[in-house]
Formats: sequence, C-alpha cells, structure tokens
Amino acid sequence: MRLQKYMAHAGAASRRKSEEYIAEGRVRVNDEIVTELGYKVDEYKDRVYLDDKRLKISIDNVYVVLNKPMGIVSTASDEKDRTNVVDLIDINRRIYPVGRLDIDTTGIILLTDDGDVTNKLMHPSKEVPKTYIATVEGTPKKNELDMLRRGVKVGREKFAPAEVKILKSFDDDSIISVTIHEGKNHQVKLMFEKINHPVKKLRRISIGEIELGGLEIGNYRYLTKEEISYLKKLK
Repeated sequence: MRLQKYMAHAGAASRRKSEEYIAEGRVRVNDEIVTELGYKVDEYKDRVYLDDKRLKISIDNVYVVLNKPMGIVSTASDEKDRTNVVDLIDINRRIYPVGRLDIDTTGIILLTDDGDVTNKLMHPSKEVPKTYIATVEGTPKKNELDMLRRGVKVGREKFAPAEVKILKSFDDDSIISVTIHEGKNHQVKLMFEKINHPVKKLRRISIGEIELGGLEIGNYRYLTKEEISYLKKLK
C-alpha cells in the first residue's frame, strides 16, 4: 500500500495533504524518515508515524475454514514445494493455518491472520475440543476404549482423557467418533496404536463450535459473524 494511501486510511489527512507531509519530512516508517511519495508500506508489519505520532489503520481480520484434502500439507509454505493449505485459498492476504493436520488426514482446518485467535486456539490451557471420525482396524473392546477415556500414555507422552464412541462396526474395521482437548502431534493415531487398533482413515469434523458441515473436500468458506464471535470470546 502506498504511504499516502495508508496515511489517509489512518485518518491523518487527505492523500494530497499526506503527500505534503511526506515531502516535508514529517513522516517516518519504522526508524527512517521517508520523503518518497511512491513509497510502499506493509500495513501488517510496518510502523508509520506522523510527527512521532503512530498512525494505524483498521484492518478486518480474515477467518476461513477449509476442508483439507488428503496429500495437502498444513503449512503456509513447504520446503519440498508441495501444495499447502494456503495454496487452496484464493485471497490476497497473508493467512496462516491454525495448528496442523497430517498430510494423510482430511477435514476441517482454520486459517486466519488473527494472531490473538490463533494463540487462543493453540494454547493447551484453552482445551478447545476437536472431534474426529476415525476408521480403525478391527473393533475395540470396551476396556480398550476405556483406556482412552481415562487417558493413555504412549512412550513419554501422556494424552488427556478422550471421548470415544463406536458409530459403526464391520468385519475388518470400525468407525469411531473421537473428541480430544489437546492438539499433540499424531495424537489420535498414537492413541489407537496403543490399544492395537491402528487408524486407517482420519477426518476432523469440528474445532470447538466450528463445524465442517456439508463443506465439500477441497472447498472453503468464510466464518460467520457468530463463529467469529465464538472464537473471540475464548478465554
């Protein structure tokens, strides 16, 4: 964004008057005085001052929910140049995924440029529930599921109690609803490996009150006002 446009959006003055301020050497970007009228600033990173008074513009944050397909990495960039979740969002803003899903896991992932909301969702103390639908080998017995309900230790890692419920059982595998309140790496997979029922397929369907619903795989949508309000109210 051009410096004079930034100043106008911040309410400092009109663009023309802002240009005068710039030419007079009254405007500073970060630690340097700028007199170039075409100078471009990053509205997210740069600090702009007029006569040592900080100018700020109001930028609405973006909140997107994506139904992540298999084979897509949950990062904003990838050293192996693989397709990432940000590549699937057609938006001219820097947004980042909140947390991660394994490359072979599908389902809901949030992307935003709101750092406060990201920190709330990622902080362990918030215990935001995340629900998955897991297809696992065989059908776990009640005592095995009770292990997960009490909390299970895998190596040095201790996973908090989970809510688990068998939805369907077949000859070779079963479909299970799993709700966890942590976001540790490979958590659901490790939990079921511990009880000898490895995960064959995994899909996350909700993060707190944000649900995947009928969103088709590979598609995304912007959060509603109600969903954004819910995220902002997380304590």
